[in-house]
Amino acid sequence: MEASNEDEIIGVNSVENEESADINQEQKPEDSADNLNSSSASASHDRVSSAPRRIELLDCNSLNALMYHYFSQEEYAECKSLIGEVLSKYAGRNEFALNLRGCIARIEGELDEALDWFTQAYEQSGKNHRYFYELGRVNFLLGRHSIAVEQLEKAAKAMKHNSKVIYWLARAIYHLPPTKIKDKTINPVQMAAEVLKTSPALSSDVQLVGFLGKLLEELNDFGGAVAAYKKGIELQPDNTEMMIRLGLLYLRNSNVDDGFTMLGQCLAYDPTNTDAILAIGSIMQKHGDHDVALNKYRVASDVCDYNGHLWNNIGVGLMAREKMAAAHSALKKAAFINPLNYKISYNLAVLHDKMQLYASALHYMKQTVDLAPKNAKAIGALAVILSKLKDAKNARRSYQKSLETKKTRAVLMNFAIFEYHQGRMQDAWGYLQEFKSLKADRDEDGGNMNSTAEILEKVLASSLDKS
Repeated sequence: MEASNEDEIIGVNSVENEESADINQEQKPEDSADNLNSSSASASHDRVSSAPRRIELLDCNSLNALMYHYFSQEEYAECKSLIGEVLSKYAGRNEFALNLRGCIARIEGELDEALDWFTQAYEQSGKNHRYFYELGRVNFLLGRHSIAVEQLEKAAKAMKHNSKVIYWLARAIYHLPPTKIKDKTINPVQMAAEVLKTSPALSSDVQLVGFLGKLLEELNDFGGAVAAYKKGIELQPDNTEMMIRLGLLYLRNSNVDDGFTMLGQCLAYDPTNTDAILAIGSIMQKHGDHDVALNKYRVASDVCDYNGHLWNNIGVGLMAREKMAAAHSALKKAAFINPLNYKISYNLAVLHDKMQLYASALHYMKQTVDLAPKNAKAIGALAVILSKLKDAKNARRSYQKSLETKKTRAVLMNFAIFEYHQGRMQDAWGYLQEFKSLKADRDEDGGNMNSTAEILEKVLASSLDKS
């Protein structure tokens, strides 16, 4: 009964046999004491060795929330430091840390490094197709558009309703070069538009709708582009960028009233929107309302002073108000901001021509022709300035080159007047008849030139009759 109260040790017999019992009885008292001590020590050792082993469970995701907090607060240095500690502690087995590290590298422009981090996260996740989206984006930013298309197509199969995947896939396809298959050229712009049209997320994502509108504009499908922008405004009524695009599209199609209304609606949401102010101001200037346009530009200059297009329009408005010195300052500032914009150089040339500074006007008009060598209007204006400088030979060559580039009524009229002053009545008569055969453009002031043509025709007719 006493033996049954003792602790049982696994692997040791608790019941003694007869032989062991006899031996124990014959042992000396001192031996029994020693044996008691040794048996108790061995029993405690066996009890410790046979106890269940404790395994410490380590959660490698315990710091994910803190990492994301640093990332969302744009504290990238602290976030990278914490990610390094986590990856070092858990031998790089934290998928979230690898993914977050790739995002930081992409934001900081370390694209090759980001590609490596996302690849590690992809392997650690068990090859989750979601990472093809991240890899595709990085390859797109690296200019590897064909590889990006392949990876984003795999991601689109796994995430059909993810609008971001479809958006980046369409962008990657858009940047592919045109290819020929069986004598048929495949237009990447058309392919990108088809990808967006067939996406289930198109009806609910403003970004997809806006990009589709841009593609349709490039394909000259103005009706489809207008419908896309209207859909985008329905989804997000305060989207001023979509309003500006729609307003400018109306203006390009000569629908001034709808364009002006849409741009005014944009200014109702954002009174300091520079693009909308520039567009509305240009409409006002075209209709001769320069004072109101300049007031609009004053608001825009307070918000965005470093804008070459803005200062160009301000200079044109001041030139129309006969404020030549102020116009010169505004146009020079515009030229400093945008030195390669040929329209600014053209306006500077016109300004110096009005101030009768023909040498300076020639300089800026020559610069305009260098920047836009196929602009017939600029070449014709260069001919006018050369004629004022009494360089008849180069002026005639400029007129002829302008007509070779594109025949316009203004250049024909100026050429006819030039040849009249040079005494070449027959040539002047020929250019005048060509002028009468051309139809006036919708943006051209045909009435003034027609009256000039009538006077010139009478003068040339009388001169030719006398000869």
